Amino acid sequence: MKNTVVTAIVLSSVVAFHSTACELHAGMGNMQFGFQHPMMQQHLAAAKEPLISLNIDRQREVTKLEASAVPLRFTIPANYKEVSVDVMASDGVTLLSPQRFSLPSAKGEQAISFQAQEEGTHELVLKVYALKKNVPVTYTRKVKILAS
Repeated sequence: MKNTVVTAIVLSSVVAFHSTACELHAGMGNMQFGFQHPMMQQHLAAAKEPLISLNIDRQREVTKLEASAVPLRFTIPANYKEVSVDVMASDGVTLLSPQRFSLPSAKGEQAISFQAQEEGTHELVLKVYALKKNVPVTYTRKVKILAS
């Protein structure tokens, strides 16, 4: 009796595994994996679209009343249009470069010039606006300025 129960359990496990294995490998003709197999599911995932790449120093040490600049390095994928940047400076910092400018090329570097008027901790905030497939998107970057 014990052998019969054990045999039945083992047999049902083999049948269950066999049916799963067939499902995972069936339907592809000469290929090894079927559409239900995890190896094939990765190919059905939606392609990820590239994002705008913005690189800027998070912190900059400067001398009070001395002109300084921080470079904004960028890469703009083709699916983005009309990319512009607004730069806002906290109290105690004067912008020497334009407050608003466009990023006309797909890749490059734009210097943001400023001057700390007072000693202490200040901040530059960059708001990057763009259209991605005619939908507005916004990116924000901040630079901490330590003036002495």
